[in-house]
Amino acid sequence: MQPVYINHIASIHADVTSENTLYLSANEPDYKSIITNATLRRRMSRIIKMGVTCGLECISSLPSEEVHAIITATGLGCLADTEKFLNAIIENEERLLNPTPFIQSTFNTIGAQIALIRQIHAYNMTYVHRGLSFESALLDGMMKIWEGNKNVLLGTIDEITPSSYTLHQRLGLLKDIQAGEGAQFFLLGHQQTTSTLAEVIGVSTFIDTASVEEISVRIHHFLQQHQLTPEQVDWFVTGKNGHSKEDAPYIALENSLFSNATCSTFKDECGEYPTASSYAVWKVVKAFGEQTAPEQTVLIYNHFHSINHSLILIRKRQ
Repeated sequence: MQPVYINHIASIHADVTSENTLYLSANEPDYKSIITNATLRRRMSRIIKMGVTCGLECISSLPSEEVHAIITATGLGCLADTEKFLNAIIENEERLLNPTPFIQSTFNTIGAQIALIRQIHAYNMTYVHRGLSFESALLDGMMKIWEGNKNVLLGTIDEITPSSYTLHQRLGLLKDIQAGEGAQFFLLGHQQTTSTLAEVIGVSTFIDTASVEEISVRIHHFLQQHQLTPEQVDWFVTGKNGHSKEDAPYIALENSLFSNATCSTFKDECGEYPTASSYAVWKVVKAFGEQTAPEQTVLIYNHFHSINHSLILIRKRQ
């Protein structure tokens, strides 16, 4: 198939030195330099400013007519705007409601805002597939490249609020786990350029409470599809989050299939959230740009609460 290259990246992610001990909050930039319209910026919620800024930065050097698709992904969407609208319903007894929080709480707001600001009249899609949202968007982006599109903007956005953090705690979803948030954007291209950082080889997902043996079989099959063996994987990146039960499969795979590979994690830097695997891709691709090492093959394996599993295969090109 047509190769898919990552030609540019951008990220707004958590600051591990943050004073917030409950969860990892994103280290936000000065939005004024990128979203120059003060009125527009003032109307945007925090997550929208994060996503729009990150997306605009990723395509800053590309003319609008050369962006042939905008594909975004989120697990929980615009939580703060949703909370604001629901609170207004209660406080105003369902009367005289401000429609702005409702309009901006929809999942496709970020992709739409990027298109409006840059006047990009192209394919625009948003995926909300829980822990597989990013992978679904990535696969769609790859398919757009295979169809003949030259440049695809792919991005993920998730936020956490005090209310959502409390709810997740009450549901027992954050036991021994540090939550996080962030926005990552990637410019996918159909050909290798001087700015190319990596090549996306493949992506695979499955939904199941699978055993280590079943996961191993799926990894073997996935690698075989791309004419690879576990021994040929140079770097194995896993989504360890501190929960002993959820980390067990990662540790078992590191000791069995990938004992010869360099093993590392990423959720200790960004926290746990539905689209955290996008941070893993950003981390790997950023490392490629900083290294002078020869060609490398990287496998990212992540699962979201042991149900949504994903495999992403990336290669560094010389």
